[in-house]
Amino acid sequence: MYHQAGPAQRQAWLAVLAILACVYVYEQIKIPLENYSNPERRLYHANDLKHLYLGSRLLLRGESPYPAHQLHAEAFKVRHPEMVRLNPYVYPPFTGYLFGWLTLFSYDQVKMIWFWGSQVLLFLSLMLCWSKPVGCPLLPWLAVSLGTVAYFFPHFRSITAGQLNHFLLFLISLIFFLWRHGCRKTSGAVIGLATLVKVQPGFLLVWLCWKREWGAFLSAILAILLLIFGPAVRYGLYPYFDYLGVLKDMGYGSSTWSDQGAAFYVDPGNIGFPALLYRLFTTNPRTSPWLDLGGLAYFGSMVWALAVLALCLMCCRIRRRDEDPEMEMSAWLFGMLLIPSLFWDHYLVLLIPAWLTLISRLSQSGVGDGVMAVAACCWAICCWKFYWFGPESLHGLGMLYLNIPLIPVLILFGLCLLMARESHIRPGGEPSPL
Repeated sequence: MYHQAGPAQRQAWLAVLAILACVYVYEQIKIPLENYSNPERRLYHANDLKHLYLGSRLLLRGESPYPAHQLHAEAFKVRHPEMVRLNPYVYPPFTGYLFGWLTLFSYDQVKMIWFWGSQVLLFLSLMLCWSKPVGCPLLPWLAVSLGTVAYFFPHFRSITAGQLNHFLLFLISLIFFLWRHGCRKTSGAVIGLATLVKVQPGFLLVWLCWKREWGAFLSAILAILLLIFGPAVRYGLYPYFDYLGVLKDMGYGSSTWSDQGAAFYVDPGNIGFPALLYRLFTTNPRTSPWLDLGGLAYFGSMVWALAVLALCLMCCRIRRRDEDPEMEMSAWLFGMLLIPSLFWDHYLVLLIPAWLTLISRLSQSGVGDGVMAVAACCWAICCWKFYWFGPESLHGLGMLYLNIPLIPVLILFGLCLLMARESHIRPGGEPSPL
């Protein structure tokens, strides 16, 4: 039960908000931009922005960004000192078309646009995810929202690497917002858009089918078709055929640009369970495995994927007055990240809508302070700064260190499943519509 805050409590909460704002500015703005003018010491390297920028240039000329030699040749044309070490372009072609406007600017300008744009998208996402528990005073919930991201290392990693995560976070938050307000078909269309920006949100298409939300599902499919064939009138479809090869390379036990020495499926920073299996039980280019079990790592990864999918399906309540679609989507967001071969630590940014939904439901369900404390501790561990790149993490028991955030993620996933299946608390305190 919530109580109305008196003047002293309001002043205390305002002080907490001021402290959290200062922490955010220091951790997520000041530190990333430190030594920006010094290429050897800067933290904002925007390494993942480079291939988006180069890929957009190639796609807008009707060329494919997926072969390594074409991306490197385009980097040579840009003639920027940072265009030396590249990662592969792994997004669908539509992403390059969508961000083609960035090619109107120099790369240095694009870096600043991307940095500040990501900050804006984060706070727009927090606004869209606003689901304050019924009766909860405003200031404490503001503190929860700001505290979620003030000291959040995955956000720091996303910002400094120039990741696409904040745009995806915005789209996912918009999906939650639209669904909460009854705009299911529009929400489905945004799921289609998000799927073409990066393939992971396509997992929510399975949720739409399982829930028999056929209007939203057809909206998603229509959006996908329009966004593929619209640009294809000018640029053709062949980049999508090249992208199919990329998807194959991102499967269990393989990597894009493996001929260039890449092994992303076992790299430090990949916190997924399949990555753990392959590090511990297969011969690979990065770690010294405990045992070489050959194909059993692939088999274990497939069993893991089916188990996570089954849990996601089981948590759904279909066409019932007590269903909680936002809580179900929260569980499916976890599944979206847990199943693939790649689960980078900075992908945790995408779980912000799920976390805020979960903590909102827990605060209303009467589960007790112990469960709330467990959830808060789990999120705090997800926020913590883990540094992956020491040699001690590549052999022996040190390899387990690379997957520490996976433990709290699984606990939060379990809580989402439980709340989606058992909770009777709806946003606004009312049953969801049939």
